Amino acid sequence: MLWNHRRHNHFLCFVLNSIAAIASVIFVVKITAAQDLPSAFPPALPGASTLRLPGFRSLSSLSGSAVTTGRPNAHQDPAEGSVQSGVPRRLTLERVKQQSANRVASPLAYIGQLSVEAAKQHRLAVQADYFPKFGATFVNLHATDFLGQVLRFQRPPLSTLPPVSVAILNKDFTIAALSFTQPVTPLLEVRQAVRIARADERIAMAKAGASISKNARDAEVERAYFELLIAQRQLTSAEWKLKSGAARPLYASATTRPIALLEQEPATIEARKAAGAAAARVKDLTASLNRIMGWADDTELELAIPDPLIENISLQEIADKPTAVNPALVEAEQTVVKARAAFSLSRLAYIPTVAAFSGYQFQNLLPAVTSNFGYGGVVASYTLFDFGKREHVVKEARAQFEMAQAALQVTKAKLASDVKKSYSELERSRQVSLVAQKMGSSTAFLMKVSTNTENSEVKAARADVELEMIEADLAHRQAFQRMKALIGPER
Repeated sequence: MLWNHRRHNHFLCFVLNSIAAIASVIFVVKITAAQDLPSAFPPALPGASTLRLPGFRSLSSLSGSAVTTGRPNAHQDPAEGSVQSGVPRRLTLERVKQQSANRVASPLAYIGQLSVEAAKQHRLAVQADYFPKFGATFVNLHATDFLGQVLRFQRPPLSTLPPVSVAILNKDFTIAALSFTQPVTPLLEVRQAVRIARADERIAMAKAGASISKNARDAEVERAYFELLIAQRQLTSAEWKLKSGAARPLYASATTRPIALLEQEPATIEARKAAGAAAARVKDLTASLNRIMGWADDTELELAIPDPLIENISLQEIADKPTAVNPALVEAEQTVVKARAAFSLSRLAYIPTVAAFSGYQFQNLLPAVTSNFGYGGVVASYTLFDFGKREHVVKEARAQFEMAQAALQVTKAKLASDVKKSYSELERSRQVSLVAQKMGSSTAFLMKVSTNTENSEVKAARADVELEMIEADLAHRQAFQRMKALIGPER
């Protein structure tokens, strides 16, 4: 009995000492977190989402619980898109794209539209030179003195009539004239100028279309969405790692008081810094994504992990299709059109300038001339000798035309090379993404069957696995967007 009594006393002491040690650990951790981690755990962090993989089981189904993106024990919003006080908005990638599509175009897109409008108006202005020009002139003057000489006709020697004085110009006079001019040979120059203006308009349309296309907008939205998703996972991993480090046992001193070695461990200090940096990055990227959707910068967002991108484009498929929608190729082709028109325009300098004109005029300046009269005719002009200027201008235009043709061939070759290089990147990112999804699913299963899922280190490792899978999917999507930018969105 005495032995049993002593054993009972030892067991009771062990329990009491364990409770005291646990209370000391919690007290030290709370004090350390309150003093040194003001920014690592912000009051509002993105919530939770569940990883979904086509063809693979999700991490949540393998681990038995949903994988969260916020800090430990973060609140989960039960309804997607709900707007409640203190509850983040749950969003999917498709919903973010729809929300951003309703927003006003970006400043760069607006500038592109203005450049297209300017080019269009320039072309219409040049086309107006095909039509005749109507003009009007009105002059009314009063002179202080007689203008010109006064003609005096002497009387004959035997005449009794006095001499007659006639003024050449009247002191007060009015001139009103209407004119009509129709270019004849300059119409050939107008034709080439219109070709140049139309080529500039097509270049502006190609550049503006690339900046405001749905492909470019979706690429921007996907990049912002995945960057925030990655930052949330980084924050989750950093917080769980910090928590697992804080849960390590403390050592007792000679005075039986626990000594916290947390602040002295370099790994814990680095984890604290990583958590603070991740929290700041989540805040900045959340504000950026909110601005894309037109929401307030401080709106809390809970992002769902999209299904991995699935595409099966082959190199033969993209090689057999033209790439005329590429802005660089459009610009090179239209530069050839402009150079050809400039070459033709330079040769028109050998043709005389001919124009037809007519008009009506009222005047009382010349008393000897009829006040009202009409006129019409043809005017022609030609430079007989210009010291070889026309010849040199033609040779310059020919050289520029040949240079534009060579640049077009270089652009086509470079574009073909870029397409092959982009496809290689796409194929490599596709394989990496597929391997990452398979390895992530397998790793989560091993965590489930071999480790306690409530362990902080396991949760941090699961967040790291999710991070690798999301980064691989983002790299695949970006490679696919670059491919579509080269060969066009309709491939």
